[in-house]
Amino acid sequence: MHSLHKAQLALQRIQAISSPSAAVVRWLELSLVDAPSLKDIAALVRSDPGLAIEVLRRRKVDERKRKYALNLTAAVEELGVAELRELALRSDIRQPAECPTSPTGPASTTCTPLSRAHALACATAAMEIARQTHYPEPEHAYCAGLLSSIGLLALHDLYECEWREFGASIVGQDLHHLLELEREAFGLDHENVGVVLCEVWNLPFELHDLLAAQYRSIGQVERAVTGTVDAQLVSVIRAAQFAAQEAGFPLLSELKPEAPPADVARLFDGIDLQSLLETLRAAVTHATALVAPGERRPEEELHTMLEVNRELKSRLMATEQRLRAEVSVNNVLQYGLRRLGDGDPLPGVMFHAMESIGFRRICCLELNSAESKLEVSLSAASSGVSRVAERIWIPFPTDKGYLSSPTLISRNDGVAAHQLVLELVGVSSAVLAPLQELTPGKRQVLCADRGSAGSAPVPGEERALGIIADQASLLMKYEQLSREKERMATQDPLTGAATRRRMMERLEFLISQCERTRMPFSLLIMDLDHFKKFNDTMGHQTGDRLLQDLVKLLGNAVRKGDLVARYGGEEFVVLLANCDSVGAATVAEDLRSDVFKYGLTNLETYRGMQVSISMGAAQWQPGESALALIGRADAALYEAKHGGRNQVKMAA
Repeated sequence: MHSLHKAQLALQRIQAISSPSAAVVRWLELSLVDAPSLKDIAALVRSDPGLAIEVLRRRKVDERKRKYALNLTAAVEELGVAELRELALRSDIRQPAECPTSPTGPASTTCTPLSRAHALACATAAMEIARQTHYPEPEHAYCAGLLSSIGLLALHDLYECEWREFGASIVGQDLHHLLELEREAFGLDHENVGVVLCEVWNLPFELHDLLAAQYRSIGQVERAVTGTVDAQLVSVIRAAQFAAQEAGFPLLSELKPEAPPADVARLFDGIDLQSLLETLRAAVTHATALVAPGERRPEEELHTMLEVNRELKSRLMATEQRLRAEVSVNNVLQYGLRRLGDGDPLPGVMFHAMESIGFRRICCLELNSAESKLEVSLSAASSGVSRVAERIWIPFPTDKGYLSSPTLISRNDGVAAHQLVLELVGVSSAVLAPLQELTPGKRQVLCADRGSAGSAPVPGEERALGIIADQASLLMKYEQLSREKERMATQDPLTGAATRRRMMERLEFLISQCERTRMPFSLLIMDLDHFKKFNDTMGHQTGDRLLQDLVKLLGNAVRKGDLVARYGGEEFVVLLANCDSVGAATVAEDLRSDVFKYGLTNLETYRGMQVSISMGAAQWQPGESALALIGRADAALYEAKHGGRNQVKMAA
């Protein structure tokens, strides 16, 4: 298996780079004080690769901030106090496990957490060398130096107990041979582990390219086109690693010291190496003091423990609330899904949301942009609680920014729009959750509370009601689309008449009904005379308007329970319930006459072309099928057309 693939699989077992326990405790202490100093937190983060990675993993860096991608101080400031506190309490910052000692003495130094002293010395050296060699981004060099050995740190965390035996096998080896020995021992090497870490933890891609180029020759780096890492930065980091080794902080104590390569030697030509080494030793000493526990009174220890306990308890309660809300949301959504196709789902969803989450009242507010008013359109309440009266309203600003997201509102929040809502529903606190806008100009918002004497909503309930509102919107949209689909399937889009499908359904129903009751019904089928010639002469738009006028005329002339349907292009059918052949003949003649009069009235509009219809009529006979009835009426229509048009013929 390829080493890079093995690294990807191995890293599934590790969630973070381990940090010294003292650094973890200090991290918690700094995050829990009332007014933590971002400067102190940044100094702590800059002293430890594990903490630095946790901060960089949670940054949201866009292209405008790309130049700060490897700036740890800027990363801490960007996250802010609240997110840093959350990070300290919730992130998986591991402490290394104890490694067994040998029977004859302490374990190898490589079996302890890999020396953070090397990482810090390397970071400090990188920044100093960058400054003295005029590299444009010394802060980038610092971060790159601090994290240049993250692959080795991760590899040690993955194989803590095996590392002691491995340490004995690398004594006297050089750094480049180390990668080959790691692959033999573990199936992967720290270079590939570091590259994969950058990918899976979404670390800045500048660091990814640096780690990939770290063990290449400077000539190979100069020939590579990476777009992010230049040869100068690679040389700075390699020089920093050599300086850390010379200062007494090697990457691994078992490896033999190396002579500086040509590019590193060139960088050192203009640098006072001894002064640099003293700076590195002082930086490591300062970092050790930074995280070392000082003289602390028992009450301080107790205070820290109580603060941690309070924060964790708060998060536990928040988790319980979220779980309760999620269960409630699931129950409401299951109800909504069961109601699909049963009509408007909103009233039932509102009531179930109120019952499941624990509200006493809930209502749906409608914001009408055209009239600038907020109105109660639906309302529900638990037993014994007065619900909000429907149809009451107040003037309300229609700015799109109002009531646009789930939120908790109260008399104390100082938002004018929220105060208007509370005045309308008559409580001092509530939860708002907007529905999606289904009708242009009208927006609906769910408003839930526990009554005028009930407790205030708690954080997290707005999220639950917001999810329910979103899903209710989808259910309502489904119902809207279903109704529209049904309308399109049963109503001709051009004329508004019933479709052929709807006509056949109605015809089958009448046959079924009349077979039981023996009541008569009749069918009329008609055709506009010379409609093709009319279309060719007047144009299709005028022809379409004629069809629309014909349907209006037919609809106004027949009874409300009768059905006017478009059977074909210019063919129409009228179903006459409870009507025998005599009545059908009378209705048909009246329709023919009305159409002819319409044609006379519009003779000038239609350039002298007379509008008329030919019609066939038939009464249903017991035992006759729908197609047979249509066939008899159509035969009568054929007879009317060939008999001179503009006439009615009754079927035999």
